[in-house]
Amino acid sequence: MSSYFPNINKKSFIINLLFSSLVLSFIAGNLFININILLIILISFFFYKKNIIDLNLDLTDKTVIVFFLYILLIGFFKNTYFLKEDIDKDFTILVKAILFLRYLILYFVIKFLIKESIINLKFFFITSLCTVTFVCLDIIYQAFFGYDIFGFKGLERRLSGPFGDELIAGSFIQRFSLFALFLFPIFYKFKKNYFLYFIIFTLVCLFTSSLILSGNRIPLVLFFLTISSVTIFEKALRKYFFLFIIVSSSIFTSLYHFDKNINYHFNHFQQQSKRIIFILSPENILTKEELKKTYSNERESNIFYTFEYKGNIYKMRNSYLKEFKAGYYTWKINKYFGGGIKSYIKNCSKAKVVTCNNHPHNYYLEILTELGLVGFLISVFLFLIVFIKTFIKKYFMDSNLRNYYTITPFIFLFFAEVFPIKTTGSFFTTGNATYIFLIFSIMISLTKLKN
Repeated sequence: MSSYFPNINKKSFIINLLFSSLVLSFIAGNLFININILLIILISFFFYKKNIIDLNLDLTDKTVIVFFLYILLIGFFKNTYFLKEDIDKDFTILVKAILFLRYLILYFVIKFLIKESIINLKFFFITSLCTVTFVCLDIIYQAFFGYDIFGFKGLERRLSGPFGDELIAGSFIQRFSLFALFLFPIFYKFKKNYFLYFIIFTLVCLFTSSLILSGNRIPLVLFFLTISSVTIFEKALRKYFFLFIIVSSSIFTSLYHFDKNINYHFNHFQQQSKRIIFILSPENILTKEELKKTYSNERESNIFYTFEYKGNIYKMRNSYLKEFKAGYYTWKINKYFGGGIKSYIKNCSKAKVVTCNNHPHNYYLEILTELGLVGFLISVFLFLIVFIKTFIKKYFMDSNLRNYYTITPFIFLFFAEVFPIKTTGSFFTTGNATYIFLIFSIMISLTKLKN
């Protein structure tokens, strides 16, 4: 598979060095991510100048441009509105919209670099393997000694490894581990397959154990779903599906029974999940005594976080359901066009939501609140195009995509990231937006390669 990339010259070496180091910058923090993106863009234009600008745009490219122009347009009008209403004296919304355009530029830069075979994805996969393995080993070290190698202390129920106070180690592993697993099958040939099987088996055990120890439960679920989906849809890997289920289940069961913190943490997750699934359970119906206490209590949250259904008043006992209700009420403030990027906290207070966070913890709900129904439909249309061009084309249509596997991890990781019914960080933050558009750009660019 690596044969379709030519030998790397000095320009390509610099580009590949910056591109591969993007994985490392996710550990270093947002400042390093932004510096890395800026360097990739500036150096690419310095080396290749106007060649990057491609006027031969397809439907995906045009939709991406419309999405970003819409963000800019809404940012301009909404910030102007806020100034007129004397709600906000700065230009935060407009500035954020303008800065967000860096991902549009990054999209076309990556598209050009892959089209011209300048980026060697082998380096990106190698960096992912080394970085994810390091994070996993650091988490295991932290689990044994209480501190990681940098001196960061782990919590009883959650371990962050090199991320310090940010409890996102599990999310990092889930996002980049699939590249590590695909590195050897795609880019290396083994005379003895059992050596390859041993490497993959070891990595799966390492990633699964570290994800469980990190305490990030949604990334763990997504990791299981992603690997399971890959083994189901990739015909050559289908025979390993049950083996993966047995191995991962055995690791989880062992840690669950022998570590009381993990036991408690995932029991709590099970309870929270049940509160979502069985929200209409009779035990959630407020009794007359509870109703009297709720409406006589001065805390408005007791009233806000309830809902009426078929004559009964139900209490919302799950924190994420409360977040979703807050997001829904915020969306109603600007249903059609949204309030602009980073406007959620402003409009949330206007919606008289009791407890307002910076975002509603779901990408689609955030897009609805900040870009409105119009922005939401543009986003869904874009995802639908990508789904048809990648997943449908690869697995259900006769196309050149059947002849190589490099695109596979990008497809499954992208759709795991934009999976609708999951809790998330903010779509528009540096870390999440960089990851989404990085995976998206590479995936779309690979669909255009004929070899």
